[in-house]
Amino acid sequence: MNNENDTPSYDFDGMDRKPSYPCDAVEGAEEKSAYPCDLPEEKASYPCDDIGAAEGARPYPCDTADKQPEKPKGKGRRGGNAALSRVIHSGVFERTGKKQPEAKRPAYDRTKERRGADRGFKSKSPESIYGRAYTVRIEDTSDVGAFVKAPDEVLFSELGSKVQNSGEVLLPFSEQIGRPKTGEMVTVHFYDDKGGRLACTMRTPYLKEGEVGILKVAQVTRIGAFLDNGVPKQVLLPFKEQIKTPSEGDEVLVWLYTDKSGRQAASMRVYGHLSKNSPYKEDDRVKGFVYEINPKLGIFVAVDNKYYGLVPLNETFKEYSYGDELEARVAKVREDGKLDLLVRDKLYKTVNEDADVILYELKRNNGFLPYGDRADAEFIEETYAMSKNQFKRALGHLYKNHIVDIDRKNDTVRLILSE
Repeated sequence: MNNENDTPSYDFDGMDRKPSYPCDAVEGAEEKSAYPCDLPEEKASYPCDDIGAAEGARPYPCDTADKQPEKPKGKGRRGGNAALSRVIHSGVFERTGKKQPEAKRPAYDRTKERRGADRGFKSKSPESIYGRAYTVRIEDTSDVGAFVKAPDEVLFSELGSKVQNSGEVLLPFSEQIGRPKTGEMVTVHFYDDKGGRLACTMRTPYLKEGEVGILKVAQVTRIGAFLDNGVPKQVLLPFKEQIKTPSEGDEVLVWLYTDKSGRQAASMRVYGHLSKNSPYKEDDRVKGFVYEINPKLGIFVAVDNKYYGLVPLNETFKEYSYGDELEARVAKVREDGKLDLLVRDKLYKTVNEDADVILYELKRNNGFLPYGDRADAEFIEETYAMSKNQFKRALGHLYKNHIVDIDRKNDTVRLILSE
């Protein structure tokens, strides 16, 4: 173990990263696309769309606007206007009818926000609402799910335009735990469905805003990877926030944040967001997630997926990859709370294990090794996955117990007692 002056430093402290969302709007779309960057040509389906007039059927409340009349098609530069005109002579047209006005969706009444401000409600961003749990009342049930009363905090926020006039939000059957009845109180999280409409779920997200944890990759797209957070609304992991290219089904350690556009996103750059307040002390056994490998410092480990941990460079005797689970012993708790870790146990626990490794190599080479404790340290690490000091201690243990004989002049080792 290095002394205090040689202790590797964490050279990432104080990093201030402000990631941006890579795809705020789809180019060419008439309106800003719904999260997460749905393509304009895709039409999201909704469980209650196209419900007939069967008795008891309840259509989704926001689908009440009349269908827009088809525009008559014309030819040439005049386009649709030609169908409403007759030719007097070349290049001169006379109007024969009036163009029908386009059907417009009723505008959201912004006075609701003003009334909310008068009652003490501040307009909150969607992400601050999506990340919270709300206790609401089941107002009604139908053949597509249940309807809950949206709280005032939602009605008077930016999401208010997505809530019907009655203030009710759909809780689909697929997002229910059990089958709540009218009048029951349930805890829900709000989210945007595939059609961009506000819905809610009784499921709880695995991670919330500002937390660090492991999420599974649900899909990889042209704008990044989408992560399963336990609720219908998946979280985007942008390419610029990836330190390793993930594949579908991989588990990644991420930090959740809100990007500049107000949407929830994830970053694999978790170093600046781990905690220094671990409950562990020296010699405790811990487990962690390998999230970074620095050839100058060592292996960075997120102990319990949330505390700082580092296996120093001189203690790494095997290759690790991103995502490996590592078991280690706490060698030291630094003044700032970060943990120095050792993969191996204390000397008196490991010397016998190291001696067994040397014995195995002796037996594999007919009881003879053409090198002793003067062998190159790099060769020892590559051959035995231990430091040169560990090799010398284990070899001395075998010699003291009359199991091997060491030729100091030729620096060779011979097995004299077989087990």
